[in-house]
Amino acid sequence: MTRAPRTRRPAGARREQILDVAAAAFAVGGYRGTSLAEVASRVGVSQPGLLHHFPTKDSLILAVLRHRDLDDDRHLEAHFADATPTTRDWLTAMGRRNETQPELVRLFTVTAAEALAPEHPAHEFFLERNRRVRASMGALVRRDQERGVLAADLDADQLAIELMALMNGLQLQWLRDPSVDMCGVLEARLDRLVAGER
Repeated sequence: MTRAPRTRRPAGARREQILDVAAAAFAVGGYRGTSLAEVASRVGVSQPGLLHHFPTKDSLILAVLRHRDLDDDRHLEAHFADATPTTRDWLTAMGRRNETQPELVRLFTVTAAEALAPEHPAHEFFLERNRRVRASMGALVRRDQERGVLAADLDADQLAIELMALMNGLQLQWLRDPSVDMCGVLEARLDRLVAGER
């Protein structure tokens, strides 16, 4: 473990640094395998200094996950600032972004698996997140159906579940074997969907 030198930073910058370092640590060790002492040492602060920003490990993992989601939301909002994305556009943009941040994809994959346990601090976070993403994706599908981009007889909510499963499964395979063309496979499936293939 590498100890960073201790330097004074503005509170906002220190908080961002802690979130970045904690994300990298949780991505490798998971929630149970990462200690606050380890994160504090990597950041270059004392453990009490870390606890000033995040009083518990539970609060830290949740802040890391929410921070990553917020960054993704901002990225997609900026990416589509002058356009109304189709389901294909949105999923492709998300897949391409994920290709650039394997460490954060690993963080979410590892933590989502750990959080299957009801006692995990991120259990409710992932339940709510899955509902929110499914609802957003279902809304995209319905808008595409209204515009004639996707077949009107598709079950939008069911398709949202299938597309989430496809993305999650491809991410897992890609993390295990980077030669898997995660976005290529995703885009090919979406092209077939737009072409009317079930």
